[in-house]
Amino acid sequence: MEEDLTKYEWMAQLSPFNTVFQAEILSIQEACLWASKAIQQIKAHVEYSGNEAADVLAKKATQEGIPTFIPAPRNHIKSLLQKESIIRWQKDWDNGETCRSVHNVLPKIKTTPTPWQRPEIMFVTGHGPFPTYLKRFNIRSSDSCGCGNLGNPLHYAISCLFTTSYHLTKQSADLEPLWWKRVMNNNNSRAKIRKLIHFIAENETLLFPKDGDNN
Repeated sequence: MEEDLTKYEWMAQLSPFNTVFQAEILSIQEACLWASKAIQQIKAHVEYSGNEAADVLAKKATQEGIPTFIPAPRNHIKSLLQKESIIRWQKDWDNGETCRSVHNVLPKIKTTPTPWQRPEIMFVTGHGPFPTYLKRFNIRSSDSCGCGNLGNPLHYAISCLFTTSYHLTKQSADLEPLWWKRVMNNNNSRAKIRKLIHFIAENETLLFPKDGDNN
């Protein structure tokens, strides 16, 4: 535009993923191709007639502009990859065969860490000082507790006679998944779990039968 007269108009219709910055660069490129004189920058949001006309043309271009392809910006590609990786990760997590006890508590994957300490992780995964876990790796020959019942985390948390001081509220079998969620999302319950794991680790001779050791 020169002396309020439009010398040249050009419109391009970009893809939804293209940015305003890319659109502005493209318009500058087109202006450079058309004009040989130097291009001077002017302030935005000031009532220059050329600016106002350019804004009107930009809006019009979204409907009537020449379809123009510009590669998607890097941040758009990164966003697409992140979304796709989350979808695949969730699918693998839902259909997996391992860590089902953790899946009961954390069914939805997330990129931020869950505020569990090591004892809580041991409890919910079963990978800790429990006869069921130790027998699995042939560290002990028995998966029984010293009281004669199956020595898994749930046993020590709700029914073992040796750990009554650390017991959590008992759950019904059909509500077990909900029980796990409530326990692991409750600060007081997690604090009791930490004390329970410490007690088990410090009292193996009491909790584990003598004939359960391979040594």
